[in-house]
Amino acid sequence: MAAKMKTPNDYRRRHEAQRFVENADYAEFCALRDGNAELDSGVYGERVAGTLNDLDVNAHEGKNWQRNDLEYDTAVGRTREEVERRMRILGDVYPFRLQKETLFHASGVSIVYEFFLSICNATTLASGSHVRLPRLFERIAARLVAAYFGQHATSIHTGAPRSQDTGSSFMQAMQNVAAQTGEWAWGPDDGLPGEQHQGDEGCDFIVWLTASDRRKIGQLFVLGQCACGNDWQSKYGDLDLKKLQKWFNPLSVVDPVRSFATPHHVTDPVLREASRQGGLFFDRARLTMTAHGADGDVVDGEMKESMANLIDLVLSGR
Repeated sequence: MAAKMKTPNDYRRRHEAQRFVENADYAEFCALRDGNAELDSGVYGERVAGTLNDLDVNAHEGKNWQRNDLEYDTAVGRTREEVERRMRILGDVYPFRLQKETLFHASGVSIVYEFFLSICNATTLASGSHVRLPRLFERIAARLVAAYFGQHATSIHTGAPRSQDTGSSFMQAMQNVAAQTGEWAWGPDDGLPGEQHQGDEGCDFIVWLTASDRRKIGQLFVLGQCACGNDWQSKYGDLDLKKLQKWFNPLSVVDPVRSFATPHHVTDPVLREASRQGGLFFDRARLTMTAHGADGDVVDGEMKESMANLIDLVLSGR
């Protein structure tokens, strides 16, 4: 019999709970690739690697095989809890169906979810065609965060590398923001490189809400930081308003709001901490549900085609 599961909202076990997010992700990825997969797909890898003994299963006594079986059953049970949590949150938008211990992929439900899942299971995000995964994620996240705020919100991608439409340098990108919003007056401190600066100061996108009277004064700005890699929890502080202020005179009339977007699923205890440190938080569940409720042109046909191609790239293992 499996050990009694700890509540998923146990703050003290928040990092362990997040670990089973990865196990569930791998089971989903196998189901996406093969049509179906057993829930223990991710747990099996841990068993082979010998990392299951990190679990607290209160089984300090007894033979090794008994402890190993208990650890395995516990890991499978917690992976199932994570899948069931996703089912509760996403409902019909969740692109998988669970029957007993098998996860089945339901094609045609949510390519956005499948794309985010593929990012989290890619072998690399930093080389070859795989670099397109985080770049496309930034642009999709920008649109979805704007959609989250409703019809009066607009977004612009500012992260490096940028498109020619945005402007290749940081200065050009932010002057484009100023032209559209009437705020963010470019005025860097003395000694800064100005037009030569190619970075983004951790600001991957900007969303703003146009005032009801259309006066471009005192608007609400939401600045977005994106993180796709497994080190996303170390990126909360990359978007720093003080780093941005040195480039503008002034930054904006009303202090902007920070936000953080990731393709990873985030459990509730971790979400609470992440929101404290990273700002308004958008994980895979929130972004997927936003995409489901948004107009069709938010994630348009061209983006869907790009997502489908990149999903195939990851599934192929190239």
